[in-house]
Amino acid sequence: MGVDIRPFRAWVLAPERLRGLADRHATPWDRVDVENSVRLLDEWKRLEVLAREERPAMYVYEQTGPLGVQRGVISAVHLDSRLLPHEDVAPAHTDAMVELMRAGRMSMPPILLGYGGTDRTAAQLDTAVRQRPLTELRTPDGQQHRVWRLTERSTCGEIIDALHERAALIADGHHRHVAARRFRREVHAAGYGRGPWDYIPALLVDTKRSPMRLRPVHRVLPHVDPWKALAAAQQWFQITALAGPLEEWLDVLRARSYHGAAFIIATPDRAFLLDRPNVEFLQGPCERFPESLRSMHISVLQAFLDVVAESPVLYEPSAPRALHAVRELGGIAAIAFPPSHLDLSAAAATGVRLPVKSTAFGPDPHPALVLRALPSPRRA
Repeated sequence: MGVDIRPFRAWVLAPERLRGLADRHATPWDRVDVENSVRLLDEWKRLEVLAREERPAMYVYEQTGPLGVQRGVISAVHLDSRLLPHEDVAPAHTDAMVELMRAGRMSMPPILLGYGGTDRTAAQLDTAVRQRPLTELRTPDGQQHRVWRLTERSTCGEIIDALHERAALIADGHHRHVAARRFRREVHAAGYGRGPWDYIPALLVDTKRSPMRLRPVHRVLPHVDPWKALAAAQQWFQITALAGPLEEWLDVLRARSYHGAAFIIATPDRAFLLDRPNVEFLQGPCERFPESLRSMHISVLQAFLDVVAESPVLYEPSAPRALHAVRELGGIAAIAFPPSHLDLSAAAATGVRLPVKSTAFGPDPHPALVLRALPSPRRA
């Protein structure tokens, strides 16, 4: 089996009803705790910000704007589908997502899946977007998000058949995927049979027609002593002091990255390039990674951070914001480029996992235009 998808009965965002709300662009997943997330979901339903669809459907989703273009199909995907993860997850983050599923009976935002589509599937999407959208929203970053409903049985059937022959890479949503599988185990263990908890909502993007932009995820470690970290690095890396603005640092990093693992360690007032890890490092701190990943820059970076820090790590996809954070909080920021598409495909195909938050695919789909509620389980 490839990717097993089906229509579902969704809640669709009515953006015009968000006007006047103080947090009109916030979503329940911007909240820091389960109680506030569930409260916002309930408020959206009460104010009819979320409209319940009358029957199951699949949805064409498209966004355009300065951050890029993305088009795909939102549907329910069976958790036993051939979905290929490529990075590890943080247990605490997964725990919070499972708790939100329990408390709110609302699935997470659709995970992002990339697959190689067919001309026929692409033609179905092209036809759909020529119609008037079901809902649309422009976000503060300038992106225009639009959704179209697909209910025609033959159209949905063609897309279902096409996906059933293919695997899909989990581009974004590893934590949601793991949380959904864990939630399903809990429901089954409680004596309930098959049901909607066997599926997870997903945005499936044909990467041949709508390539995803691969972005890095930088690290900020505010409680690390910068000079102790750099002193430790001296025994394993070549260290080069960097001058000038961030753009010049990135130019140096790009040039060095062609020849092997390299990353930047920034303190509140200095920056240093670390590259050319020696054999002792690759055979020591990096040994916990599979041999196929041991020399990748994200593995080398993670192994180094594991040695110098036990403090919490903050993840930031923007290099300027990572530098701002370290200047505000202290500690160090680690600036790195993402793995290549070839690296990700090779890792996913062999079942190897990259470190947590190794990559970010973009542009990010809107998390709340199409949502799926989970009904209370009934015993089989």
